Amino acid sequence: MKCEEALAKISAYINHTLSGRELEEFIDHVEHCPECYDELETYYTIKVGINYLEQDRQDAYNIPQMLKKDLRQRKERLQRRRAIRWMLMVAAVFVVAAGLLWVAVQWGGFSFDRIL
Repeated sequence: MKCEEALAKISAYINHTLSGRELEEFIDHVEHCPECYDELETYYTIKVGINYLEQDRQDAYNIPQMLKKDLRQRKERLQRRRAIRWMLMVAAVFVVAAGLLWVAVQWGGFSFDRIL
């Protein structure tokens, strides 16, 4: 992802409207591009600050630290989704293989005696 694309997606990141693939590319870019990270941090600080004012919250928070936590949590969520997708694909392959083996045994075209 180029900086222009990343900068154009900052609002979508803050508003949680990026797709999984877009989010993954965006996070990867801002983790390696200090300029884009600084822009993200600026917009994130403004958005969170405005939300705090609208909610009349008086408590003080470290907003830059909140951004780092948010990025980490979203990245972990993406990694979990990827792992679950991979496990589902492996499980599907096993189910199909078991089904094919069952069909072969039922039709009599396969015998375990040939293997052993």
